[in-house]
Parts: sequence; structure tokens; C-alpha cells
Amino acid sequence: MATGESLRSLAFSFRISQSYITRILQLVFKSLSSRLTPILITSPSKEDLLRISAEFWTRWNFPNCVGAIDGKHIRIFCPRKTGSLFFNYKDFFSIVLLAIVDANCKFMYVDIGAYGKEGDSGIFTKSSLFKRIQQGEYFPDCSKLPNSEQSLPYVHVGDEAFRLEPHMMRPYTRGEARNDYEKTIFNYRLSRARRRSENSFGLLSQIFRVFYTPIALKTETVDNLVLSACCLHNLLRNRYLETTNNYYYEFDNSEIPPSQSMIPLARSGGYANFDGFFVRDKFKCYFNSTQGAVPWQDQQTQQTDT
Repeated sequence: MATGESLRSLAFSFRISQSYITRILQLVFKSLSSRLTPILITSPSKEDLLRISAEFWTRWNFPNCVGAIDGKHIRIFCPRKTGSLFFNYKDFFSIVLLAIVDANCKFMYVDIGAYGKEGDSGIFTKSSLFKRIQQGEYFPDCSKLPNSEQSLPYVHVGDEAFRLEPHMMRPYTRGEARNDYEKTIFNYRLSRARRRSENSFGLLSQIFRVFYTPIALKTETVDNLVLSACCLHNLLRNRYLETTNNYYYEFDNSEIPPSQSMIPLARSGGYANFDGFFVRDKFKCYFNSTQGAVPWQDQQTQQTDT
């Protein structure tokens, strides 16, 4: 995981046959994922979501946000007898890692193993989390925005790959934002919060170099590998947050991300919900008001435009 070396290279290094190394990896990843997941990636309670929302507002200036959602294609070698199931829109074989992260770049929820050919909306709507959201069991009740009497629901923030819903905020299109400055401000504020998911994937790949190369393992083993990496990421992140002088697990902006092996989901978007338009417009108005604006947003959006 840490080096991304091929099985043949490991066989020469440790003088163990390639087939036996494969068996070792299967057992280790299965054990790690089964033992660490209940400890390090647990389903958040409503109290936890309220705490996460407060952190998103304090650190990234997006109120009522309980997570940043994003998905990545994890490059693999073509599994046997699967046809085009794992063949994605970028013309390589992959499984999908769909994740929700908190304000500290820790994974709160992961969905691993969807076919590379599947779209974003299909993957999320088939997840266990979406069923809880539909049943009204996940999000806390609506609450007032900071310094305002306006009550809005708690939301996830994502990119154009996700459907606009009352609990899912995505940016306005470039054309809309170009013609309306208030929408540009909203896109900047949403992007500021959504970067947590991008940074989480960046940290994951910087530490576990296996994500820079195609993974030559069975799909079940790859699922356990990715889940184990997410658990270990949270473990390292906890240690980083607990100490003030622990600088070894911070995102390195100078490192180039794995552009060929961990790419975003296709930005199709799917159908939007009418209530989602209403909630997004309310957030837009709040970010452009004296109660919700931050001092630097005008300067930052003008730099982006130029």
C-alpha cells in the first residue's frame, strides 16, 4: 500500500512467490478492514453531525454543512469475465470510491466497489446512506443560519457530478455564475467547503502510493485494500489533530495528484429537485448578505475571474 510496488517486485524483494504474496494480501486487507472499520469509520449520530456542522462554519465558512461528498475512480486491471462492467468514461477499468468527509478531512462514510461504468447518481442512490436520508433518519432538523433568522436544512456539498437536492448542494453552472455575481460568490463559498474531500483523496494517495498505479488484485481484495487505506487515513489524521507538532500528515500542495489512476466521477448531474433550487438560492442570498458574507470573498472571486 505504501509503495505501490508490483507483486513481481515484491516477490523478488522478499523471496516469496507471487501467488503466496497474493494470499497474504487477501488475508491482511480482509482482517484490517473488518477490525478497523467499526472503530475508525462509524456512522455519525445527529449530535456528531451538529458538531461537524459547527466545524464547517468555523473553519470553512459554510453553515449547516455536515460533510463534503465526492467520488473517485480507482484504477484496476481488467477483472476476468466481466466484460465492460468496470470500464469507465475515461477508457480504463476501475472501481468507484464514494466518500463523505468532515471538516478535518476524515472519512465519515465510504461506499466502495461500484462498477466503473456506473454514474454518480446511480451509485449514491443505491447506497445505504441514501436510504437513511430518504427515510428522514440521518440529518438533524432544520436550524437557523448564524446571525440570521433564516432556517435551512443541513446539507452535503458536492460538485457537478451530484444531483441538486434539499440536502445536497452543488455549484451553479459556469454560464449562470458568469452572468450573476451572487452565484459566483455562492460557488466560491461552496468550493471552499468542498475542497475537504479533494484534500482527503490527495492525502490518501500521497501516503498510500498504490493509488498512483493500476492495482493488480481481485476486485474483492481491492475493495478491502481501499477500505483499509481509508481506516488508516483516519487513524493518522486523528494522531495529527491530537498533536501540535505532528506535521507529517498535512496535505502537500506541491505534489502532483494521480491524474491517471484516481480521477473524478463524470459530471453529469442528473435530474434536480425543485426544493433543491429553493435551498440553494437561500444559501446564495445568505452568502451575499451582511450576516453571511466573509471579508475576503469579493477579492477571491475577482482573482478567479481574472
